[in-house]
Amino acid sequence: MADFFEDDVNEQEDEDIITLHNEQTDKDEEFYHLATLDVDKKWYIVMKPVEPLEDIGEDEVLIYEIATEKSGESYFKPIESEEELQKVFDEFIKELESQCDCGCEDCHHDGCDCEDCHHDDKDE
Repeated sequence: MADFFEDDVNEQEDEDIITLHNEQTDKDEEFYHLATLDVDKKWYIVMKPVEPLEDIGEDEVLIYEIATEKSGESYFKPIESEEELQKVFDEFIKELESQCDCGCEDCHHDGCDCEDCHHDDKDE
């Protein structure tokens, strides 16, 4: 499962880093913002720690629902349902698998025709 967390994740720009405050340790922790997903008309965020954390494995991610308070402010809401969590994780994996590994900036679809593209689903 760890194969989709290649070293290039560490090369993401600073704007893809989210800082969260851990109330248990009273410390700020940084996370790579891997994806924002719309699943069943709810928004979710998928993150991976920048530095290894004791309670999160190297091949694990954090997933939160992006909820909105009555005041209009957004916050990350923990997902309590295993079924909902699995559904969002499956959607995240599906999104990762649809990404092209050629490195061109336009490869977020199956129709990429750049010369470095390595789509396995093309029959020639």
